Amino acid sequence: METTALQADLDQEAYAAESQSIGNLVEQTQAFAPSDPGLAVHAFFTEHQSAEGVVILEGQAPVGLIMRNDFYQKIGTLYGRDIFLSRAVKLIMNTRPLVVDVSVDIATIGLIAMNRPHDQLYDLVVITENEQYSGVVSVKRFMIELSQNREVEIKLLKRQKEILHEANETEIRNRKQIEEKSQELREKNESIKNLMDNAGQGFLSFGQDLAVSGEYSLECVQIFRVPMEGRNFLELMVKHVSPETLQNMSRVFESVFASGKSLREKVYISLLPPEFDIYGKTVSVAYKIIHQGEQKKMMLILTDVTEKRKLEARMTEERNNVRMVAKALTKQSDVNLALEEFRRFAPNEARAMVQAIGEPTAALAEIFRLVHTYKGDFAQLGLHNTAANLHAMEDALAALAARPHCPDTDELVGIVAGWDGRAIIQDDVNILTDILGKSFFEKDERFQVSAEKLQEIEARVHALADGPERQGILLALRRLRLCPLKGLVAEYQDYLQALAGRLGKSVSPLCVSGDDVFVEKESVQKFVKSLVHVIRNMIDHGIETPEDRLESGKPEQGRIACAIGQSGSMVCLRVSDDGQGIDVAKVLHLAVSKGLVAPEQARDMPPEAVYGLLFADSFSTKDEVSALSGRGVGLSAVKAEVERLGGAVRVSSKPGHGSTFEFHFPLG
Repeated sequence: METTALQADLDQEAYAAESQSIGNLVEQTQAFAPSDPGLAVHAFFTEHQSAEGVVILEGQAPVGLIMRNDFYQKIGTLYGRDIFLSRAVKLIMNTRPLVVDVSVDIATIGLIAMNRPHDQLYDLVVITENEQYSGVVSVKRFMIELSQNREVEIKLLKRQKEILHEANETEIRNRKQIEEKSQELREKNESIKNLMDNAGQGFLSFGQDLAVSGEYSLECVQIFRVPMEGRNFLELMVKHVSPETLQNMSRVFESVFASGKSLREKVYISLLPPEFDIYGKTVSVAYKIIHQGEQKKMMLILTDVTEKRKLEARMTEERNNVRMVAKALTKQSDVNLALEEFRRFAPNEARAMVQAIGEPTAALAEIFRLVHTYKGDFAQLGLHNTAANLHAMEDALAALAARPHCPDTDELVGIVAGWDGRAIIQDDVNILTDILGKSFFEKDERFQVSAEKLQEIEARVHALADGPERQGILLALRRLRLCPLKGLVAEYQDYLQALAGRLGKSVSPLCVSGDDVFVEKESVQKFVKSLVHVIRNMIDHGIETPEDRLESGKPEQGRIACAIGQSGSMVCLRVSDDGQGIDVAKVLHLAVSKGLVAPEQARDMPPEAVYGLLFADSFSTKDEVSALSGRGVGLSAVKAEVERLGGAVRVSSKPGHGSTFEFHFPLG
């Protein structure tokens, strides 16, 4: 009994030495906000010479750390004082300090702290309690505490010698128990081996009860900031995912543990989220099923991919910028014209348009159409930031239109008056300016001989006496303002290929054929720009995927063609594709559900009338709105532009063979 009591005392002392909370070592230091100037930190360090560092807080959450030595090394560099003392401390702080919950034991924190990068080895450890800043622990104080713990362990070893002889007497009695425990240890060792095979990443496992096993890596503590053993995994995720995602994960885990077939398990696992956002970090997750005898467990392998995703985002941004610059170099005039037109539109022309239309619903629909068209124009020209800003404007307008009561004219005027056209395009203008210089926006050939100047010269020539010479000059001047319609349409070539690639479609180069029709660019430019909606719909809705095309006996590449013809003073522009055609039944079903057509009217509606429904405001066959389509205003905008020219549109389609849009308008 004495030996047992002595062993109990030893166990209690060992447990106290190993699991002592870090809370006993917490000290307070000065805290600053990310926006505070570096001069404030300098003043604090000057006044408190013993202070090792300061913590940067957003509210009560730690977001950074500044150590005294790091601070003065940075401001001691050339221009360092000028750069950092007068600017926000977020520019100089360590954004990834070691942050742990006060409940984590000293031994675990010690392992994590000693595995930090060499230049951060002596940094303060930031302590939180319920995710709120609690204080810091200095490495010096921490090492002293560890040293004292080691002394306790030495004392325990000496005292343990006193009970060695008792162990011999109890060995036989406990052999059976040891064998039972050995089996448990072998199962645990198997689990640890599976986990350690993925060393260098965070890993944890749980069984059907979703309680996290004790064999999890230290990376998990750094990711979740709390000890995890015994905690329900879904409860750990409550703060980091939506309730819908949490509910879906719960159902998937339940199905995985209930299933006995590996193929079905893989299908279930594919439904789980591949990434999470945890405390500002992007964490990639791989799910594995492991078996320990009769027991099934789920293992999660966690990888911090924050920097990788940032790099991918920067690379995507750079690719978009390169495309934008390439487009700008080849279409300088179009870029400048589009920017200039939008500056006039937002807010001045938009405000005047709302006031002129008067009726709020019609005004909102017209503004919506124009914003949608501008978005397509800028996307075609490669100005991706502007296109994204306009997509956000569309979202706001869509929310406005979805309200039970449409805003009155005064409210709508106030909304569009708040638009800042220059701010909306500023990001792309800055990129073009940085790369191409300010001269890019100053060398626009439109200002060398403007259309207005040509018209003024024509008016003077008209005043001359009639004759062959006068007619020849007028014809020459008019041709200066004319350009081939084929050339304007052919500019969609790059856009067609880029959009097809984004949608996973394969489309051959745009084919433009027919008569050489010359038009005044200023008069038809808005109509030609609106054709982007037709081409987008053909690629998105009409052209099938390469697999579907091959299965139906078609060439792998889809085809979109444009044919131009002239008959007297009328022009016919025909855009066609060889896709799947227009689904009349689907269009009618959606039209009835949107209240555009009565059910009894839909039963006897001929196909030509059904095609006309595609041009109705807010009509779309898309279930969701994306940056590409789904608003239901694209084809409506095309119809409005061709009618502005005094023309009309006609649609024909054959299921399985494609669709054709014919635009007829006077030459002008």
